Amino acid sequence: MITRTKEKEDLILDRHIALSRDGFEALQKVTAFCCAGCGLCVSICPLGSIAFDEIKKRPLLTGECNRCGYCYLACPRSFLPLSKIEKTYFGSNGSEEFKRLGAFCDLFVARAGSKEIYREGTPGGTTTALVHYLMEKGYVEAALLTRGKHPDIRFCMHPEPYIASSPQEVFASAHSKFEISPVLSHLGALSRYKRTLFVGTPCHIMAFRKLQIIYQDEMMRTKMKGLSEIAEKLTASVTYALSINCFLNHTNMDKAYEWLKVQEKDIVRFNENVTKKLAHEALEDGKDWRWFIQNSVVTRDGQVKDYDVLQLGVLLLYSGCLVCNNMIVSKHADASIGFFGAETGVKEFGWNTVSIMDPALKEIVDKMVAEKKLEQKPVLRNYGRVLRKTLEVLMRGLMPAKDFMGVSHYLQTGEWYYPGTMKKIKGPRRGTYILGLELFYLAQTFRKKMFYDGTLKALGKAGAYRTTVY
Repeated sequence: MITRTKEKEDLILDRHIALSRDGFEALQKVTAFCCAGCGLCVSICPLGSIAFDEIKKRPLLTGECNRCGYCYLACPRSFLPLSKIEKTYFGSNGSEEFKRLGAFCDLFVARAGSKEIYREGTPGGTTTALVHYLMEKGYVEAALLTRGKHPDIRFCMHPEPYIASSPQEVFASAHSKFEISPVLSHLGALSRYKRTLFVGTPCHIMAFRKLQIIYQDEMMRTKMKGLSEIAEKLTASVTYALSINCFLNHTNMDKAYEWLKVQEKDIVRFNENVTKKLAHEALEDGKDWRWFIQNSVVTRDGQVKDYDVLQLGVLLLYSGCLVCNNMIVSKHADASIGFFGAETGVKEFGWNTVSIMDPALKEIVDKMVAEKKLEQKPVLRNYGRVLRKTLEVLMRGLMPAKDFMGVSHYLQTGEWYYPGTMKKIKGPRRGTYILGLELFYLAQTFRKKMFYDGTLKALGKAGAYRTTVY
């Protein structure tokens, strides 16, 4: 899935160190298209001169730049020592499950045992339950999370990173937020605590792991001494790095609300964000799991608005997501939790897929299950395996690396458009023939073929910036 260079590491580092001497200007060449929106550069800047533009979802220079180049060198999209990250943090190998999901020590579906957490969580509240437990039992004393900016709106999807210092404060993060969140911009504040965790998407995890490698690796520590010292300070307190599975992220949900002609305060269901009351009513009405993953919005007055997910995706498309080499799950997190693959039956809803990579965290989760703080079931395997593999063969043969998303047009104009090929596809078809992990795998292949491969080809053809991966 990932194009790696065969260039020697010392030459790669020397080349990027030379580029970094342009300071923030060097970072802008990366973030013009490839920005992950992680917010790490905000925490890295020794002068505190970088902020995160909440509208453009890009870093913004707000003060003096001393051209130290730390923001560029730390950025996960300038260069990525992936081989070192994989060697140090849960690299994948072996079976198809490990290649797809990472070197997990446990894989299952789960939901919160607490009725309160389950009621508020999305969709099963597993992440909220885990973070709440880790804080309640004293495994960590603070957690860097993301909440909605408008606390009076139940499903506020405008993200705001914050630090929870008590179990009760964790509840504010319970719902999905559909915009890019610069979580790592708060690492400096988090480092004031002794034992912490943070929850982000796979991009946040990758950025954080690179930061750890910068001070752990002898060559990087020698060549980037000043940055290495900052990296060690910012990462020292983090005991657990937890990921939320992610397909693609968005720029501005207000555009979506305007397009759908709804107000955020009226929403009771937007994809996986759904009140449990509405979910249970749907099950009682005879609906199955397909209702819960169909692309629609439901408002308090009962209006149901279906929409073309690809058209909405183009409206809110964040360019940096197209070059993300994480395929939904984070293989390098201590645990990766999400909605994909959580079906355990046609009439099931309200579970999360959980892959745990850290053995110490697995022991804690086992205690949660024993104490009934977490309900656990086996993940659904091999449901539609032959069909899934057949569809993947067809996709690989019939869908070569093509610029489905119109990247070439964006590079020329700065605007996205809705390509004719996308109108014909109308999003992935969903039925009851493929469920559980098989659906997860199919989604990974679809994401790679539709978004990642063509984007890299288009960037290469245009001579635009691409991340150096080795």
